[in-house]
Amino acid sequence: MAEEIIRISVNTMKNVNDVVGPFLPFVTLITSLTKEIAEAYENVQYNKKTCGTLVNRVEAAEAAIKGLMRQKEENIAKFCSQDYYDSFSRFVNCLKHIKEFFYDISQLSKFKKFYTSGNIKETFEKIIKEFDSCSVDLNLAISIANNDQLNKDLAILHSDIIEMMKFLDNVEGGITSINDNLQQIVDNNSEIQILNKNIIIKINNIEEQNNKIIEQNNRILEYEDKHKSLDFTPLNTEIETISILNKEVNNQHSKIEVKAKRIDPSKIKDAPHHVLRKGSRITIQKRIYKEMDVACKPISMDNIQRIQKHLAILKKLDTCPYIIQFHGLSEINGENVMIFEWAEYGTLRELYLSYNIEWEAKISIARNICRGLIFLHAVEILHHDIRCENVLITEHMLPKICNFKFSREFNAATIQIDDMNDIIHWLAPEKLNHISTEKDSKKSHKKQDETSSYTIQCDIFSFAMLLWELGFQKKPYENKPISQIQKHVSRGGRETLDFGLCPNSIQKEYRTIIELAWAQEPSLRPGIQHIFNMLQDLYEKHVLQRSPLLRPKLDEIDEGLHKLCITDRNIGPIPKVTPVIPLTPFKEGLLAHKEKNYEKAWKCFEEHAKVGDILAKYWQGYYYLEGKYVDRNHAKAKELFKDAADGGNADAQLRYAFCLIDKENDNMDYDNFLKYLKMSADKNNPTALYNLGEIYLQGKMGIEEDETKGIQYLRLAALRDQPKAKEILKERNINLY
Repeated sequence: MAEEIIRISVNTMKNVNDVVGPFLPFVTLITSLTKEIAEAYENVQYNKKTCGTLVNRVEAAEAAIKGLMRQKEENIAKFCSQDYYDSFSRFVNCLKHIKEFFYDISQLSKFKKFYTSGNIKETFEKIIKEFDSCSVDLNLAISIANNDQLNKDLAILHSDIIEMMKFLDNVEGGITSINDNLQQIVDNNSEIQILNKNIIIKINNIEEQNNKIIEQNNRILEYEDKHKSLDFTPLNTEIETISILNKEVNNQHSKIEVKAKRIDPSKIKDAPHHVLRKGSRITIQKRIYKEMDVACKPISMDNIQRIQKHLAILKKLDTCPYIIQFHGLSEINGENVMIFEWAEYGTLRELYLSYNIEWEAKISIARNICRGLIFLHAVEILHHDIRCENVLITEHMLPKICNFKFSREFNAATIQIDDMNDIIHWLAPEKLNHISTEKDSKKSHKKQDETSSYTIQCDIFSFAMLLWELGFQKKPYENKPISQIQKHVSRGGRETLDFGLCPNSIQKEYRTIIELAWAQEPSLRPGIQHIFNMLQDLYEKHVLQRSPLLRPKLDEIDEGLHKLCITDRNIGPIPKVTPVIPLTPFKEGLLAHKEKNYEKAWKCFEEHAKVGDILAKYWQGYYYLEGKYVDRNHAKAKELFKDAADGGNADAQLRYAFCLIDKENDNMDYDNFLKYLKMSADKNNPTALYNLGEIYLQGKMGIEEDETKGIQYLRLAALRDQPKAKEILKERNINLY
């Protein structure tokens, strides 16, 4: 009765849209929120699985709301209710809360508000229950708004919290509030040394490091077992300060004035040994500043304000020990210079060209570079040019990320890069699709798309290429033309990951990290948090465990172990490894068949059939049927056709159907004949379509005559150039179309 009264009232209004009108701003806002969150998810680096569950809920809500609006006439009673309007408003606010929580857990600089695992779980549970409650109030058809899904989502959150705890416990590098100065790194962690042209890693205080790892693992086990609320390792508050300053610097309308520190030229002293390091464009001088070795790098002052702001940010980055330290600006002989800490071994590229780096040392270097990259991303700076040439190596063998020429804040406009040909070997495919090479630039019709954005996922891809470069100690795609690299990578091609016939466990896990990080689809690349945790696992398993201090005590090992001697055993020569013989390419078999070289074709088909190739089995069946190279054998042909037919090959389905016709004994399996004929016709085999058309047209094999259906099949066959089908249609004066 009440609904009837409402309908009558509505009829007095202009139309239904007048009733729905007040809800439209909510719908627009929901659409906008959904789009914003879904787009942000593409670049999420932390708690990615939990963020994914939030995106699923928000997108489900948007779909349900759109469905509701499409059926507004049927739901008009709801739209006339003030309570329903208020529920709509609460739902929009709920989505805003989800958005806020999404950004808080996905950005390292904002994660600091969650001091404990219990705090983050409590917040998550609250907003999800609010979402489910609003969905019920609005009577939305959202299948995931239930307790079962909540429990699944909480399990995902639980997994992410464990990953985050491990990450924060180990990342250091100025990201957390742990005192992480250079001397502590050298004294307490590990030291990379050069020994006879080999770079090795020496572990210091390994027992202390392993005790720390055991303690961290025990905390995680306690959390997993008891779901106890545990404190997160606190983040460095300086991160947020740098992040805010960075945003201001990149804001064109910002009135903030920041300047780099000026160093009195008189405080810059000559080094005991004059050192000049020549680069491709500039020469760097080694000098002394405050009893420290420093690098003096010439700089252009054409755009003083932009450079000043940029360098002010650079000075702040010395919080991280894995980013090159900038001391300030000065002058040498009237030339403006930037003063950086001195990197004794030059770039990482120069290092690997001169020395063989052991795998344990590579893992340590990669982990520390990752720490530097994490810090940059935490303060919302993208590097743009990550490669070994832009990592400097200090006297203590610490990697330092450098060359911020192309770095920018996350949301800043993309900067035109003049030397694209220098960095294309490390560039992500989504960026390669929007740039022009030196060769392309000569063509007036092709211009660089300056609007194509460089995202955090581009940095992740470049880091993967750096890992490859460090692993193989050479430049990616070396000596290959730029245009060839661009085409190769854009189509999903990558450098080879060939570690030989028997790669060790480090190489296998290292390869996995690279393969994940250089995925073609940006959203499929793991977050930097996950990459670091994988490198940390590698470090713990293979670098720390290599030390003798981790071996069992003498009374715990096999007493007979020390008595083993190779001279006491009658050991023969090491057997030769039989190389894998690749299959003959299938197209070579088809070509041989076309050229009537049936022996070669048969051997090719036989090879492929042995490994389960359906098409090869079809061709084997055909050869047995026709007696090509092998003797005719109808039974074998029939068996092979059936295997291929059941595997989905349309030609085999047709062949097998006709193998069921026994003309000599006037015997025929009608049911299976029609079954396989229809299967082949369903895959648009022209001859199968023709035969099925004939059957329906003439009412054969127990099928009732159906001229319409018969002509339909014949037309489909004729459109695929089946000659007999064309002939029948012509005889009957039936138009092909």
